[in-house]
Amino acid sequence: MGQQLTEAKDKQLSEKVLKILGKFISVLPFLSLFMMKWKTDPDTYWIIKTGEYICKNGIPTKDFLTFHTNMDLVVQQWLSDIIFYKLYSLMGFLGPMLLVLVMYTAFLLLFRKLCFEISNNPIVASVATFIAGIAMPAFMVTRPQIFTYSIVLIELICLEKFIKDGKYKHLCVLPILSVFVVNLHASMWTMLFIVLLPFLANALPIKIKGKSIACCKIMPLIITAVIMAVFGLITPYGVKGLTFIFTTSIGDKVNGIISELKPLTFSLKLSSLTNWFELFIILSIYLFYKKGKTNIRYVLLTIGTTFMMLMYLKLRPYFIICAIPSTLKYINNIDFKKVFEKIVKKDQEARKNQNKKDSTKLIKATITLIIAFSLIIVGSLASEVYHEASDYVKYNGGNKTTQRLDTAIDAMQNDIDENNVTDLRLFNGFNVGGYLEFKGYTTYIDARADSFIEEANHDFDYLTEYFKVVDGKKNYKKVFNKYNFNYALIEKKSEKPLYVNLKNDNNYELIFKNKEYAVFKKINQN
Repeated sequence: MGQQLTEAKDKQLSEKVLKILGKFISVLPFLSLFMMKWKTDPDTYWIIKTGEYICKNGIPTKDFLTFHTNMDLVVQQWLSDIIFYKLYSLMGFLGPMLLVLVMYTAFLLLFRKLCFEISNNPIVASVATFIAGIAMPAFMVTRPQIFTYSIVLIELICLEKFIKDGKYKHLCVLPILSVFVVNLHASMWTMLFIVLLPFLANALPIKIKGKSIACCKIMPLIITAVIMAVFGLITPYGVKGLTFIFTTSIGDKVNGIISELKPLTFSLKLSSLTNWFELFIILSIYLFYKKGKTNIRYVLLTIGTTFMMLMYLKLRPYFIICAIPSTLKYINNIDFKKVFEKIVKKDQEARKNQNKKDSTKLIKATITLIIAFSLIIVGSLASEVYHEASDYVKYNGGNKTTQRLDTAIDAMQNDIDENNVTDLRLFNGFNVGGYLEFKGYTTYIDARADSFIEEANHDFDYLTEYFKVVDGKKNYKKVFNKYNFNYALIEKKSEKPLYVNLKNDNNYELIFKNKEYAVFKKINQN
């Protein structure tokens, strides 16, 4: 009788621990919000300035931020620019950052919803969402991509729901998503169709080894894809807005200089290893767990996004969005509750054989570890976020680099004012252009790399010209004379060859320098 009571108590305690574990795991994904970086992305400066221009002047077709006013312009994220500008107008840089926080939360909720659609297991869905969440901080920044991630997740959820119940209402959402993406982040519009392809393949009315692979009717998916393509034309730029990304992909002019457009490489550095973390987990599951079953759409989603990630680092989030949930179908037959109960039962039997009355030490230790782990991790992350957020608000979205840049700009402006310079012709670098534009200066170039190649702007290849000048591959004097630059703001490290050349040029005077920047002015410019 006593033994039965003990076993009953152990079972009750085991169930309590499972409840505690379930609640802890359900909130686990949201711990990744504490890992969000409170900093302003450099692109945000020209995004806000563009949003301001659109609100005051309408949709531009010629460049207005630089003095290259002959450049044709397609603002691929015009609606995002307006949103960022409006939030900045209301709350300063805190506005865009709070938007990132909201979209990060939406991403986690949608990701868990997708995982639950596939696995129907809350614990598995939460753990997978946590893994995805801790992999996303580098991509959750003040840029339009934060909208696209959630939109792609909504698309996947709708497709999964359609396969489950066959109701067309789920597919009706997809053309609306097409309109949103083409106006919020047009460069990733094709991602909606890339994600749809594995579902189309899985819906083909064919048999493999006598068994049909069709997961649903294919015609509704094809019709939906056609409507999505048509709805993609609902943008101020029409066809040009959709084709712009293809014109800028010609050759290696843009991809060769933007780090996020380079292939994913392997090294022993922690940052590099982190990039391979999710792929390692997924490969391990497929290699070492032999009982699971999957289907063609999940295999294709995983393989396709893996290749995409290996080609371009910026596509890693789409691997996370597609491949991690796809893996859950493969391990869906694992009953984690039974696994835990078996561990408890083995502990009970082991302690019974040792003639000990208390067979609950493992359970109590588990509870203690969960509480301790939660307090330590949450406390540490919360403290770090508090200091980051405080500094972010204190410096209005800036950091030490922007402070040094401000100092250089102030020194240049003081010299301009003292010498009554009325026609400023400023040479500036790729990285600082957006910030200068935000401060009200007309620039030579900025970080909108795809806008500065001739295939896109139908004017001139300013991007190649700039990099040849700063790398010392082209005579800087010809370029400086061409544009009649009378001031130059140089990044000392990334533009070192040009910095050295200007220091040794008798026609230019170094009027300011600090750890990162230097300002030169042309002598006898008047």
